[in-house]
Amino acid sequence: MSSVSSSTTSTPTEETITNASSSSQTTTEATPPRDADANSISPGAAAGIGIACAVAGALIAAAIVALLFRRRRRRNPTRSDAFPLNHFASVDKTAVSSTDLSSPAGVIERNLPQPAEDQALGGELSRLGTLIKNHVQSYYHTNSVIGSVDQAALGIIAAGNMPLIASTLGSLLSNQATRLTAIRFCIAWVAISRIDPSCEPSRSFLPPEIAGCLVSIAGAREDPSTRMAFLSRWRVITASLLQSKYGGGNFGSYDPRNRNLSEVLQALDTVLSPFAAEKGDEQARTQNLEEILRRGARFGFLLFSQPSTWELDWNAPPNAGRGVLAIMPSLVQIGDDNGRRLPRPRTVEEQELARGLESYL
Repeated sequence: MSSVSSSTTSTPTEETITNASSSSQTTTEATPPRDADANSISPGAAAGIGIACAVAGALIAAAIVALLFRRRRRRNPTRSDAFPLNHFASVDKTAVSSTDLSSPAGVIERNLPQPAEDQALGGELSRLGTLIKNHVQSYYHTNSVIGSVDQAALGIIAAGNMPLIASTLGSLLSNQATRLTAIRFCIAWVAISRIDPSCEPSRSFLPPEIAGCLVSIAGAREDPSTRMAFLSRWRVITASLLQSKYGGGNFGSYDPRNRNLSEVLQALDTVLSPFAAEKGDEQARTQNLEEILRRGARFGFLLFSQPSTWELDWNAPPNAGRGVLAIMPSLVQIGDDNGRRLPRPRTVEEQELARGLESYL
């Protein structure tokens, strides 16, 4: 806020004008004497000059303040100025100008991989379900079995929010009529539930760097919309940085995911081996089962790497009636590629349901 000082203009006296006139005559004799009234300034004109000076001074002061503030912002940019959230969350690559390309956000957007098509994601889940179905048909029987299911191993398999309790799953496995359905559910649950972001790191098939971080940020209190936008970009950037380590098709001997995979594979084999076909190749069965679990882990990393947000839904729809079990989950999109929640969830791959289980469910 600038202060304005007022100045007073005095009216020249007759004596002063006369002296000025005399001086003027000595310099240029052709100049006639000036009238006193011609050189005088009226009070109204003096006031106008004072106001004009005050306004000009205020404008100059405001310009100086604005310039200083602008320089300060350039030297010390705020968080939003340095990395604007709206640009980072929803920038269109085709709309990035040449100036933006040199900024951190522009560099990121230029180098992020394109998201997978919905058909590719749904197809991968469908192929995993087909592999499980073929595995069960090839390696297991429905004959009578003496003894009960190993409860400790069954407890390892049933960890997480399984849609039925472990004892019910054990009954379905023991019953000859429901055994193959139960085995398909067991394998699918182990392979797919452990790629869920909420899965504990000690059980997860996601890379430990990712699984541990997901647990650490699970209790964050951001606004849900902001959180989804943050996670959208974090997933894509993290997966891009880890692509060389986890993006390949093969599991190396030093892959840290092997530990969790081996532990649950042992529990799964303990539960399922009593139902293995007598003339089957036991080593081939175990290797095929292990490959299914690895296929699930690879699908988990692919799903994690997407900017869109997905859920795997195991809950049978309310209108399905009683005695229905989802032996393969549905793949549901809840957030778009820009990190915004969809107005309505969109199912890309439907559940596979087993019916006729009223006696158990």
